[in-house]
Amino acid sequence: MSQQPHVGLSLVSKAPMGMLITAVIAIVANVLLELNIITLGYAVTGGVVSAVLLLAYWLGKGGLFFILGVSIPLVLVLLTPLASIAALLNLVSGFFFGFCAALFVYKLLENK
Repeated sequence: MSQQPHVGLSLVSKAPMGMLITAVIAIVANVLLELNIITLGYAVTGGVVSAVLLLAYWLGKGGLFFILGVSIPLVLVLLTPLASIAALLNLVSGFFFGFCAALFVYKLLENK
């Protein structure tokens, strides 16, 4: 991957579509099921942290960032209270929304 950083960074161009899809999933889920704001907050924060760590890896800062970046979802599942399927759906959609949002911000800052 360090030989071809464009492989990971190619996700940056798909971030707006990812934000749209995950937002629609979260909205539909929260209309049909219950909203768990704490789980959603943890998930979005975890997604942002994971994206930042993986961006550091993709930009050649070291393999430790990859290990930390891909460990964040596991930590979220272990530490977030998942009492219902709605909470799990909030966790997954929130994580990917946060991940895509961080990549989108990176894309905006990179273009400046």
